[in-house]
Amino acid sequence: MARAAAVSRQTVSNVLNDSGRVGDAARARVLAAVEALGYYPHHGARSLRSRRTRQVAYVMPHVQLLPGNYIMQQFLQSLAAACARRSYSLVTVVPDGDPRDEMRRLIASRSVDAFLLSELQQDDPRARLLTEAGMPFACFGRTGPALPQNWVDIDNRTAVVAAVQHVLARGFGRIAFAGYRTPDSWDAERTAGFRDGLAAGGMSADQSDMLLVDDGNARRKIRSLLSAGRPGLRPDAIVTGSDRLAGVVYSVAAELRLRIGQDLAVTGFDGSAAAALMHPRLTTVAIPVDEIAGRVVDRALRQVDHGPDQQPGEIVPARLRLGESTGGSGPEPDGPAARGEQNDATPLWKRFQRSTIPAGASGGGRRVTIADVAADAGVGVGTVSRVLNGSDQVRESTLRAVLDSIERLGYRPNHAATALVRGTSHTVALIVAHMTRPSAVVRVASALAVLEEQGYDTIVCNVDSAAERDRHLEALLPTHRADGVLAICLPLSRGQLGRFARAGVALVSVDAANPGVPQTVVDDVAGARLAVGHLIGLGHRRIGFVGDMAFSRPPAGLGFTSSGDRLRGYKQALAEADIVVEPGLIRRGPHDTAAAAEQAAQLLKSPAPPSAIFAASDTQAIGVLAAADRLGVAVPGELSVVGFDDIESAAFLGLSTVRQPLARSGTEGAQRLCALLRGERVRPLRQELPIELMARGSSAPAGSLRSR
Repeated sequence: MARAAAVSRQTVSNVLNDSGRVGDAARARVLAAVEALGYYPHHGARSLRSRRTRQVAYVMPHVQLLPGNYIMQQFLQSLAAACARRSYSLVTVVPDGDPRDEMRRLIASRSVDAFLLSELQQDDPRARLLTEAGMPFACFGRTGPALPQNWVDIDNRTAVVAAVQHVLARGFGRIAFAGYRTPDSWDAERTAGFRDGLAAGGMSADQSDMLLVDDGNARRKIRSLLSAGRPGLRPDAIVTGSDRLAGVVYSVAAELRLRIGQDLAVTGFDGSAAAALMHPRLTTVAIPVDEIAGRVVDRALRQVDHGPDQQPGEIVPARLRLGESTGGSGPEPDGPAARGEQNDATPLWKRFQRSTIPAGASGGGRRVTIADVAADAGVGVGTVSRVLNGSDQVRESTLRAVLDSIERLGYRPNHAATALVRGTSHTVALIVAHMTRPSAVVRVASALAVLEEQGYDTIVCNVDSAAERDRHLEALLPTHRADGVLAICLPLSRGQLGRFARAGVALVSVDAANPGVPQTVVDDVAGARLAVGHLIGLGHRRIGFVGDMAFSRPPAGLGFTSSGDRLRGYKQALAEADIVVEPGLIRRGPHDTAAAAEQAAQLLKSPAPPSAIFAASDTQAIGVLAAADRLGVAVPGELSVVGFDDIESAAFLGLSTVRQPLARSGTEGAQRLCALLRGERVRPLRQELPIELMARGSSAPAGSLRSR
């Protein structure tokens, strides 16, 4: 670097560390050399000098791992990306119980430089602990006035007021509200915003039309509200507190033959990509998750660099994105979700869940120790230690007594202490390609649940390019910052695999066939044959394919093979049925909904359009559905569509698809990695999970006249 810029090494160091006196010309030469040489600082060495770990902890409530909680997954990915831009790693901590126990451990061990929190309450005990400890932290959600205002949030109340005013302006007059009944401030603010919006329009809220529901009774209550047994009282608009509830309204309205946008206006709240793909498109309040995550990380690291943050909390505007669900044609959807950016993570986001801090929990509760277990079982501490470490040098009666005491006292091993004794970090890294893709986020959530249960801290690394992959490997392997790595959807070259072996870092792969390491995969070729065989069985002969472009093999590229393998299966199924493969029916491009919609539109506007399309992923199949809708092509009457993955929104949209066990693959991968870290032999190396066809409403016999 110094030679390329014609300066001294000290000058390079001053520029990189923003210290010392450096002239403008010399600084420009150093920065040009940085870009030209693709230089990445050695953060391990830098951390030793600065006494910083270059790690930030996200304390994630356990309930956020529940299936369907996609806003957590989007926020987690956005945090990981924001940290990576600042050359930090994100350590996710999923406490099982009072989160302050794990937070105290991280503070005492100086494992992280700062903390990130979400789902804040006014007097949040987590924020109070960090304040008292003098630790830098920032939050998504507001703290009360007695705590530092290191937060970033949206104005839920004002956002719902805007939705109500929009519905009134469109001419709807009998407006109901459907929100979640929880003790959380954001749900209460959205309910209050509905009342404020009506008041601003000179109306009052009829309590009978204020539905506060949970996931168990939402459908029943909404159906009762919209039932035909209430002539003259049925609302002509429903403002909801989440896109998920709006989806329930759509489903009930279809059963009652109510036309969304005409008989009934509907608004959502979240701004999920699926909102732009619902029919008609949903008018929704869009939460700018990426911007919020970036600001949260910036505020935390500003404290690391410059001390306490004296600035007030920040409100980020939540924009109302218009669709046809509130009448009219609606503008063309804009923003990242509608354009297919963020890799078109299309599921319906669920609201943030309640905090897992137990009622009445306080910092005074003492953690159960190994000595407590020994005293309760009437044995020595060494005997308990041997039981915990799986030793066979313990009598059966003693083993039962110790295990009974562990269960009765609720003892959890102190993994930090164990790590010190064994000389390991007890940390696992997840390196995930394109983490916002629906299939990837399900795998990540299930893997995190297993690793949390086994007591591992996790570093989450998102990869969107070969350069990002290489940077993460460079940061993890030479410094042994992780005992093991779970690579999700990420093929690696033989050279890269060799580096893991030489570094002694355990590696397990999910959704990528990396030779010589344990891998959990599905047979993509067989899955495609299943999908296309289903269409052929329905009488279709002209079947199109929409999938990804070809990727360069690692290390030059990311080397994804799933879409290519599914194209092979498509061709094999056609050949077995004596159907000629027509290159003109095959379209390949970027992996997102917008690109798939454009490719499908080209096929559907051709002189001899296909009667069916197999898409290599559900994300792309949703793009095919969107193209058919815009062109007035009835699904499944004129076009059958089959996808691959079975993400959550596939069932909601009635999409026929090949189901692969996404959650199970993340679980199996994490369990196999834990087995390796225990010194066990993992066999077989290649674990192939089953797939099945889910035939739904988007596929029908060729020539069918019924429309969707």
